[in-house]
Amino acid sequence: MQRTLRVMHALDTELVELASYRLRDVVVYWYKTWELSRGTNASPAVWEEFSGAFLHHYLQTEIRQARVDRFLALKQGNMSVQEYSLQFDSLARYAPSIVAEMSDRVHRFVVGLGPHLINECFTAALLDSMDISRIQAYAQNLEDRKRQQYESRDEGQRKKARSARQPEDFSGDPMSPYPVKSVRQLQKPYYEGSVYSESGQGSRISGFQKRRDSAQMRAPPPLCS
Repeated sequence: MQRTLRVMHALDTELVELASYRLRDVVVYWYKTWELSRGTNASPAVWEEFSGAFLHHYLQTEIRQARVDRFLALKQGNMSVQEYSLQFDSLARYAPSIVAEMSDRVHRFVVGLGPHLINECFTAALLDSMDISRIQAYAQNLEDRKRQQYESRDEGQRKKARSARQPEDFSGDPMSPYPVKSVRQLQKPYYEGSVYSESGQGSRISGFQKRRDSAQMRAPPPLCS
């Protein structure tokens, strides 16, 4: 409402008259009571007086103070720069005295940024022409650039790891993450349960013979009752 009336270039007294005309439901009764409380000989109310009384009645002091505390403790944390900027702008209006100057607003925004952005944004905030919109856009672009660099580096590491693997160390699909014996190992003569001497001489005991002898030595299982 205030933004609309400012665009109309209304005077302070006209702001109150036009705003009160747009009030609805129980707020109309509140306005009449407030107007009578000012006295019959009071001068026309100005916008600051009207908005202050309105907020005091419909936005209690405890609620406003709690939002000021949220603003002072606001940090980017796990939020993106865009989400952090929205939270910052939403809560900053409850602390107009803290961020009255543009430099104070920019400083408060930069202080809450994540450690991966704060140093470079502090340097950018030293520029005389820097305002809150520009520092928010700069932080957003910086975050996007760092994300792209991280994704490119991560993709390069994955490609390097894949290229370092030998095709013979994998079964079937070269991209399979489950290595098996190499081709050279599979080509080596192998007989399960066989024993060879280094000179190639000696006896060979077949796996079948060993399993049969072992089965004969075992006691028969008990009969089921």
